[in-house]
Amino acid sequence: MVRLTQSLQHWLWLNNKELIPLIMFGHTELFTEKMQKEYLEWCQTEEGKKYLKGGSEYRELQDE
Repeated sequence: MVRLTQSLQHWLWLNNKELIPLIMFGHTELFTEKMQKEYLEWCQTEEGKKYLKGGSEYRELQDE
């Protein structure tokens, strides 16, 4: 199972929520270069920065 960062999971939820389970089960080919570019651009926005380490919405992942 693929573990997503909080920021990527949030971005996927906003833009492609139907792909989250498929990507988490290993279908990483569904995360296209275009999606990666859009995600990285979103990370540079004020909203995106909130979900990166140090941001107001960032939560440390618990080890399972």
